[in-house]
Amino acid sequence: MKKQLENKIRFYQDSKDLPFCNYKRIVQTGDFYFMIKGYESGDIVNLDSNLLKERFESIEEDYATSLNVKNHDVIIYGQHAIATNEFNKYNIILHLIELTIRSTEIRAYHKLPVSEDLNAGTIKDLLKDFKVQKSYDLYKQREFVQNKIEKIKNELLKLDSQIKKENAERKESEFDIEEQFVNVCLGLEIPVDDTKISLYQYGLMVKALIKRVEEINKMNSHAR
Repeated sequence: MKKQLENKIRFYQDSKDLPFCNYKRIVQTGDFYFMIKGYESGDIVNLDSNLLKERFESIEEDYATSLNVKNHDVIIYGQHAIATNEFNKYNIILHLIELTIRSTEIRAYHKLPVSEDLNAGTIKDLLKDFKVQKSYDLYKQREFVQNKIEKIKNELLKLDSQIKKENAERKESEFDIEEQFVNVCLGLEIPVDDTKISLYQYGLMVKALIKRVEEINKMNSHAR
């Protein structure tokens, strides 16, 4: 039965407070009003759901922090940002090397004195904090930097592939939380009422199952 919720709305505050059944409903339906205590599907709420979405995302972050769970997406995106920054820096250096080579060739052709503004020594000095092989031979140095850039490009392609895979898996897993819950219960061999556990407690169950599987695998490997 639909009801108008009163003005004194109370929200779930963290992963230890949010019932796992509410968490499932939010993931399955996208209805962030399940962040409100006492809310049932179809209830009338005069409140911006975006505010509840922010609260929900904050709780998910709290959940990961409380359980010391590494956010693999953050790690991958962080690595991608670092690699992109390195790629840009080496490209700037490559551009300076090519300008120096071009300038040196023109001066040699016209029999002009070598410029002290930009030369092989200057380039090598600029590269002192870069993890790349160094040489006073500008042509070799260009080759070293080009090889480094290719290596970073390959790393970026690998990270891009990982990110796409993570995104695809996450989209699929968003609809599998019920199946995941059932598998956790079966794996631990315990019946669980999802209305009586919090999101945090469910996380502890997941960790317990992972530990159990690891111990079983370890015993099986020793038995072989």
